[in-house]
Amino acid sequence: MMHTATIILQHPKAGVIEKTIRPESAVEIPRTSVKVSRQDDKLRLDIESGDVNGLRAAVNSYLRWVGMAAEISERTGE
Repeated sequence: MMHTATIILQHPKAGVIEKTIRPESAVEIPRTSVKVSRQDDKLRLDIESGDVNGLRAAVNSYLRWVGMAAEISERTGE
């Protein structure tokens, strides 16, 4: 059984955030896959994992990375 989470975030710097976190989605994570997409100012993360613990870990990691990318972008004006 696969467990899934879809997270849609709206942010004026969605393009910068997408570029920042996209390389992470290419990294192999055991039992977990992540797809990152964007349309205008909306960033979408589709996370799928074979177990709940893997899903939780991926969701937590990506939300931290998104938050960090947004904060750095706002501070640097990028």
